[in-house]
Amino acid sequence: MSFKTLMVQVDAAEADSPVLRLAASLAGRFGARLIGLGAGALIPPVTDPTAGAIAVAGLLDVEEEQIRGELAEAERRFRAAAGDTGHAIEWRAFIDYPAEALGREAAAADLLILARRPEDAPAASTAFADPADVLMRAGRPLLLVPPGVSSLSARQVVVGWRDSREAQRAAADALPFLVEAEGVLVTEVCEAEELESVRERLADIVAWLGGHGVRAEAEAVTRQADSIADEVMLAAARRGADLIVAGAYGRSRLSEWVFGGATRGLLTHATVPLLLSH
Repeated sequence: MSFKTLMVQVDAAEADSPVLRLAASLAGRFGARLIGLGAGALIPPVTDPTAGAIAVAGLLDVEEEQIRGELAEAERRFRAAAGDTGHAIEWRAFIDYPAEALGREAAAADLLILARRPEDAPAASTAFADPADVLMRAGRPLLLVPPGVSSLSARQVVVGWRDSREAQRAAADALPFLVEAEGVLVTEVCEAEELESVRERLADIVAWLGGHGVRAEAEAVTRQADSIADEVMLAAARRGADLIVAGAYGRSRLSEWVFGGATRGLLTHATVPLLLSH
């Protein structure tokens, strides 16, 4: 079992792209085809009400030319980083919002790879795709990479478990990583009175993973940290894990998809890559 095709979003604005190096490394490791995707949104300019249609069209032409230049630079960076994988690479570029482009093209890949927006990135920046938008639009798992992380061994992996469809799907989607891991910990945070029943259902997932050749163990813990996300991250730190696998939980609000508390905590604070499925 392996990933056959990976897709990574490439941002031309990054002089050094850790997520691109990570994606190229994974492509070489799995013998996978790597698709680089560049996207930049054409945003209508704010103009004086007296500006005519010709003036607005001229501004849009200038903006589009700038975006196309940035996409050409993104392609150059992608080919430079991915050319040494020894496997097929492909470039796709769009004048569009990154999340929409990723969602539309996701069917071509087994795994989407995305850089997490740095905390100091401008709020209005369209360079980074919103993970919630990507998960809502795409039917593929998402590997979300924190700023500055350029490698992923996945020798030790923590699976944040919950008795849910999302967690089951995440565990299945992560199998190419899990079967190669030296150790996998499946952990669920619960109330004290639930410990016995949680241990019973964790035994089922460990047995299922074992059937796929995964060396897994389980732990049920009561919450001691401030949040479930903190407990999962502490478990990863104790194990020396550099990958967390979890279901992405949320609810729809109008046209937006809003993450639940545990998912949001992992997205915001995790210092290792997250493999998320919805």
